[in-house]
Amino acid sequence: PLATVAGGAGAGAAERIARARAFQPPLFWETPLLESAEISAEVGTRVLLKMDALQPSGSFKDRGMAVLCADLQARGVERLISSSGGNAGHSAACMGNRLGVPVQVIVPSTTKPIMLDKIRLQGATVEVVGDNWNEADAHARALVDSAGGAAAYIPPYENPLLWEGHSTLVDEILDANPSTGAIFLSVGGGGMLNGVLEGLERRGASIPVYACETHGADSFRAG
Repeated sequence: PLATVAGGAGAGAAERIARARAFQPPLFWETPLLESAEISAEVGTRVLLKMDALQPSGSFKDRGMAVLCADLQARGVERLISSSGGNAGHSAACMGNRLGVPVQVIVPSTTKPIMLDKIRLQGATVEVVGDNWNEADAHARALVDSAGGAAAYIPPYENPLLWEGHSTLVDEILDANPSTGAIFLSVGGGGMLNGVLEGLERRGASIPVYACETHGADSFRAG
């Protein structure tokens, strides 16, 4: 269980989330919480799956990207520049497409061609830079700096507005199943984890959270 709780949503969070939810068609969906008979039988307790693969881009990331991108649009930003290994850039492209804001996604050479195609299908431009995400990210930040305020940087996970959007996972989980006893989630950069912890704090819910990562890529535990 994780004892550390992220900071509160802060002033304006409810308004930003409501604005992101108000778009038609929606920027992100309220997704089902479905019981898995197989996993429940395997572990000996009722297990529910939050079906966020049904989001427009196929990822929970749409929740945070919707809040962040809609907020930037409201602030007058004309272009969005994202650095990503794939999924976050796809989500940013999807939100930009829905909002009518041009998106440029910078990815490293390790990003698979199928993901490049998905990003382009959302109307975004894609630039492949460097052999890893750090190099792509440095280039994205440099592009934003050279844009003179007309463009905004979209990170894959490290922004409080992303966490605000991801916190809506908790609202939907607790509304559908108030007796939730624990939440298990995957952790990479920590965006979903921060959002879930923020949502639990906002709801005043004391529920243990278990962050799961792959052997060989267990950087969260190592840190």
